[in-house]
Amino acid sequence: MPSFISDGGTWYPKKEQVGLINKSNETFEVDGKEIHPGDHFIYEGPDREALKMLAEAGEETLGQNFTECSEFQNFINQKHQGNTKQYLKRIGYKAEEAKKAFDEMASVVSKHELPARVKEIYAMGGGKDVSGAKANDVIGGFGSERVRSPKELKVS
Repeated sequence: MPSFISDGGTWYPKKEQVGLINKSNETFEVDGKEIHPGDHFIYEGPDREALKMLAEAGEETLGQNFTECSEFQNFINQKHQGNTKQYLKRIGYKAEEAKKAFDEMASVVSKHELPARVKEIYAMGGGKDVSGAKANDVIGGFGSERVRSPKELKVS
């Protein structure tokens, strides 16, 4: 799934870091090291899915800066009888702070890591003895493992 980051409404591909394998039949260079076919390497750069999506659309970015948007301009003209700079100053928008926040967020690298494994609550799902005798509870289907208490499952 493509990842983007916005700078005032203009969307740029986010940075990513991912381990890859050279599946081509060509040798290429990454960070001064030769990567031969079958070698593992780490890619760090713009999100590849986002770049592919932009290339298919024939664009370099998505969206447009909110100050250039015609709807925003109409809003200012109809409601505030002023220009964009006056309105942004009135609402306390600081372009330098917004640019600084964008630069900080743009420097964060998305790492494609596997999610951590979580212990399952029950080994198996299935039937339960509802006769009132708790000692006969069955976890699983017919002919499967019998568990006499949750403590036997070592649930934490």
